[in-house]
Amino acid sequence: MSSPIGPVAPEKGGDEKNTNLHSLDVVDPDIITASPIHTDVALGLYKESFTLDFDRRELVAAKVRRKLDFILLPMESNLQSMCWVYFMQFLDKQTLNYSSAYGLQQDLNLVGRDYSWVAALTNIGYLACAYPSTIALQKLPIGKFVTVMVMVWGAVLMLTCAVHNFAGIAAIRFILGGTEACIGPAWISLTTMFWTREEAPLRMSCWLGMNGLSSLAGAGISWGIGTIDHPAIATWKLVFLVIGAMSFVSGAGLFFILPSTPNDVRFFSHEEKVVSVWRIASNRTGVKHSKILWYQIWECLGDPKVYCIALQALCLGILNGSVTNFMSILLKGFGYDSLKSVQYQMPSGAIQFVCNISAGIFVSKVPNTLVLTIILGFIPGICGMIGIATIDLKHQLSLTACSWLQGIFGVSIILTWDLVGANIAGHTKRTTVNGVEFCFYAAGAIIGPFLFLPQEAPRYITAIKTLCGIYGAAIFFTAIIGVLMVMENRRRSGLELAEEVADEQGFTDRTDLENKGFTYKL
Repeated sequence: MSSPIGPVAPEKGGDEKNTNLHSLDVVDPDIITASPIHTDVALGLYKESFTLDFDRRELVAAKVRRKLDFILLPMESNLQSMCWVYFMQFLDKQTLNYSSAYGLQQDLNLVGRDYSWVAALTNIGYLACAYPSTIALQKLPIGKFVTVMVMVWGAVLMLTCAVHNFAGIAAIRFILGGTEACIGPAWISLTTMFWTREEAPLRMSCWLGMNGLSSLAGAGISWGIGTIDHPAIATWKLVFLVIGAMSFVSGAGLFFILPSTPNDVRFFSHEEKVVSVWRIASNRTGVKHSKILWYQIWECLGDPKVYCIALQALCLGILNGSVTNFMSILLKGFGYDSLKSVQYQMPSGAIQFVCNISAGIFVSKVPNTLVLTIILGFIPGICGMIGIATIDLKHQLSLTACSWLQGIFGVSIILTWDLVGANIAGHTKRTTVNGVEFCFYAAGAIIGPFLFLPQEAPRYITAIKTLCGIYGAAIFFTAIIGVLMVMENRRRSGLELAEEVADEQGFTDRTDLENKGFTYKL
């Protein structure tokens, strides 16, 4: 069965039983072959899935999804889950923002653009390590590599307490950015190897939605620390010490649960490992292949979608680098004291979390809405920027509400990562695109803080006008990506390719352009 835009793969692992015989049930596993350079690590498990009864597969598939959703993913009750680690990563990033409310700039004698440079250096470190991290994630076990990085960044964050000047904080923030560069690509890889294309948006919204809860909790933790009377060390140092210790302990616990592929999931039986691979076969992106295939890198250079993804990521980085690092300073400009400027960031986190989860549910339930929802996620931010530029400073709460709207574009970040994860096949190609995307994202985050000119406080008109233009550019590049995918789906709609062949090619490391049965998710 096909849709107007191309063949639609049947859903695997759903809760409802399929009464029709699935095409995979009539496939002889012996016909599934791949050359050594194209063999996915899960190809053997995929072939073995044909030996299981179809009804049995469906029953086990429901159990597999429950385990993934309640052990690997959870937002609560598991401090070594994907959601918790992403929560901690974003909390770590915000420590600079919170500490700026408690005298960090004065104690370290940061003047002029020094603070902007400190904010930017985290992203310079991220930029330097973004592509090497994606290569490492393809070549090395994801679980172990990420575990080490989490523990290192926790230790580095705690070391911030020992710095005394610009050079010290600059070095620490550079290293911190480098250690955190692996998390986004790793979590995209894990999501696409364990959940179906239909399930992925909501799961991505859960772990990336931790940005919102992290903002809420981080503001609360920092506010609480700020109320301590006569602390033994400076309040801004306590912020780094407490949050850094939380990250280090989380990394130690992560070692025992985070898998690298379905082959090594500790909480799966062998049968469940087999079925977990069968569940995601219709994604047609496979699981993992550690060999670098150079032709896939060259293919990226000829794919116009990749250029649009890079430019869109640049826009997202500029927006995120601006909002994350300057929220406290912006709120202080509205007339709040240190404690209030931290406290009034809590609603922003709550709004962001609710919007992220809602968007994930919507895209998961309503087909062909991914690109549209990404575009809609940018609109509130534009309205908020216009409000900050035009509302009189005496309307403090109105200006604050406009600043809260900036968190909503987190929806667009989440769903853009899903867009890339679902629509770029071929492990080397995806590694390359992820590397390019996160490099441009980091470059944008470096640019963002420098848009805020000190002499323009409290409104920072140059920054506000520029960010409005960046929002518009992000919408434009997202729309172009959507148009290119629609055109390609329509071109392929007349091609006849058996579903089992298209699914099998996903486990032979074929790219989205090579696999003519691949349908782009809109």
